[in-house]
Amino acid sequence: MSVPIRWATVCALLILSALLLAACSAAATPAPAQEPAAVAQPTATSAPVAEPTATSAPAAEPTATAEAEPEPTAAAAEEAMAFTGDADAGMYIATLSGGCGCHFNRDLGGLAGGNKFEGPFGVVYARNITPDMETGIGSYSQEQIVSLLRSGAGSDGWQLHPIMPYHAFSVLSDKEAWDVAAYLHSLDPISNAVPDRELTADPAPFTPDVAAPAEAPTDPVARGAQLATIARCGACHTPNNEDGSPNLDLMLAGATVRDSISANITPDEATGIGSWTEEQIATLMRTGTRPDGSAVEGAMAQQIERRFNILTEADALAIAAYLKSIPAVSHDPFK
Repeated sequence: MSVPIRWATVCALLILSALLLAACSAAATPAPAQEPAAVAQPTATSAPVAEPTATSAPAAEPTATAEAEPEPTAAAAEEAMAFTGDADAGMYIATLSGGCGCHFNRDLGGLAGGNKFEGPFGVVYARNITPDMETGIGSYSQEQIVSLLRSGAGSDGWQLHPIMPYHAFSVLSDKEAWDVAAYLHSLDPISNAVPDRELTADPAPFTPDVAAPAEAPTDPVARGAQLATIARCGACHTPNNEDGSPNLDLMLAGATVRDSISANITPDEATGIGSWTEEQIATLMRTGTRPDGSAVEGAMAQQIERRFNILTEADALAIAAYLKSIPAVSHDPFK
């Protein structure tokens, strides 16, 4: 009986040793890593992926194979050409100056130009100043329009003929000039090709005597002088010499204009408006009513209806203050 017992004991020990070795081997060998679950791509209805936090690794720069930028659209090009400035304020100044009437085309119903002007200088055609890209000023930058307005100078050295009153517009402040350019750019474009001018001599370059201010003057007399220049009061109320130049000795003292006679608007007591108050002068400019209650007639009545009736009270009083400040000239244009 002793021999079988020993063999049973030995077998038991061998089985126990095998179990211990198997357990140690399993502990020393790491379990195989599980395959990560596939990350679902976000669909159109997926929740948005959270933005990386400040501690996240920076996103990789796009490679050279990134999609190219799209070509600028027509809308983007138009936005790039967008003009700064107040178009309504520009219309106010343009109207006071005469509404750019030389450029008005009766057949086309806008500032499409084409009107012919002849003289010893040759032939000039009013330009198309609507924003038409082909025949107007649609391709002009705002800076180019402002330069033409205030000095008649084109970007290529081309000089406008002084029949265009850029000498009067040279007193426009920077803001006013940009406003007028914005107004012209806001008009409906009209296609109208205008013939080239035919001049006997090229116009001389024009340089304003004084640099334009950034803003319009606030002093009433200075503001009135600026507005009277823009409105070109002297064109009707100052007589010309034989060579066509203004007679500065009779500045604003009245003149014959076509079939009308303009009044002496200097502060002369006997022949001018020296006895009028500034309020009475401003009222006439805005309404056409004289201090005695009578209405002005002829060319002045037309100018009031077309442009001066839009004057603000402050601007009308500023012009009146300027007219009361200039030298009195004794001259009766009606005699």
